[in-house]
Amino acid sequence: MSEQIMTEARELPIACSLPDKEQADRLEEIHTGISAGIQQRVELQDGYEFRFPGDDEWLDKLLQFVRVERECCRFLKFEIASEPDKGPIRLRLRGPAGAKDFIRTML
Repeated sequence: MSEQIMTEARELPIACSLPDKEQADRLEEIHTGISAGIQQRVELQDGYEFRFPGDDEWLDKLLQFVRVERECCRFLKFEIASEPDKGPIRLRLRGPAGAKDFIRTML
């Protein structure tokens, strides 16, 4: 990643870009849909890693989650890793200083 792109990513505000009502609705969706499937939470230096069931339903949910969150939380880095033989799926959410607190309140 070029130095310019990395600098621009660090300068993005740590905030959701959705209007308040949409943000509240989105947080409710996350809490009822995504948070319910968390099997393990691991604190990282710059964010968190979450483990979810490895079935296709959870893969679809997590891909949809990332697709939506990339639009409103542009400062976050999303990583999805799948273990062999439909083992657990790991979702890593990382970001610049301040992102960790944001992630903690979101999930």
